Amino acid sequence: MSPSEASASGTAGRRRKNSEPDDAERASRAGGRRRAGGRRKQEPKRYGRLIGVVVGVLVVALIGLGAVLYLNRGDGGGTDGPAPHTRPVAYSVEGVGDNEMNTVLGTREADSRPLNEGELFGDRSAEISSRGMEFTLRDSELSEDCAAAVWGDEVVQALADADCTQAGRATYVGDDYFGVTAIFNLADAEGSRAVADAMAEPELPEGEEPPADAPEPGFVVAPSGAEPFDRLGSGYSAAEATVSGHYLVVVWVQPTDSESVEERVSLASPIVTLSNFRDPLYRRLVNLREEEPSTEPGAGTGTETVPGTETVPGTETAPGTETAPGAGS
Repeated sequence: MSPSEASASGTAGRRRKNSEPDDAERASRAGGRRRAGGRRKQEPKRYGRLIGVVVGVLVVALIGLGAVLYLNRGDGGGTDGPAPHTRPVAYSVEGVGDNEMNTVLGTREADSRPLNEGELFGDRSAEISSRGMEFTLRDSELSEDCAAAVWGDEVVQALADADCTQAGRATYVGDDYFGVTAIFNLADAEGSRAVADAMAEPELPEGEEPPADAPEPGFVVAPSGAEPFDRLGSGYSAAEATVSGHYLVVVWVQPTDSESVEERVSLASPIVTLSNFRDPLYRRLVNLREEEPSTEPGAGTGTETVPGTETVPGTETAPGTETAPGAGS
């Protein structure tokens, strides 16, 4: 081999040595290492972005939950859950005898105009006050679904038998008491009495307990379960059902601070006050009485008796002493 060839061989050997990384390659590799190092330093940023997304989702969810809870809040501050199926400790029925209300409003045929919300829950019923007490209307509902206004099979059946077409309910709150009112539009006064009786607990001989499997008769369901009506029946409460012609009116009250059914107190005054809820029926009575055809000379002159001012027995005007027109002013 010629020296030139040997020289070429040596040169080739040097080229193998030159296969070691040169400055450019070292810079490239060093750059590669720096890039790899950069990626490792950026990993926490990816986790940070992920945490930020999760936190954002949770915030949105909490805001949505807060909005739902706010919209479902009752005026008393509690959520409006279902009203409890309960009944008062004391219950009585009034107005079952013969009276003008049962005569004039005795049938739906005679009083065919349906109840309306303005009549029952309008401005006149927004505040009810009497005897130094005041109740403020909170919730109200007028429905054709009478069965939804009560609980208990016996009461539901009694409403069906009495041909109930409307059920109006309301909740009222006061400083010392809260209450529920209900009015049922039935076929006649007889059906009104039957529904009132169906809401009463069966009378048993003294000392005898009802059978364990005996169904409860049922009662009115409040139109709202918002506080304080979520506590209705858990304290001492009393209700009065009044037969008012073909309507049955129920008034149910409980002291605000009562926590036990054993805390017996007199609830006559708040019941009488809240019973003014049935004033629209008196207005119907007056209107129907004015529409009745005249049967006696001088009738229909605008001197009808206002409810509560009926003539006391024994003070009737003697024959021949009738008041002359225009007298008594």
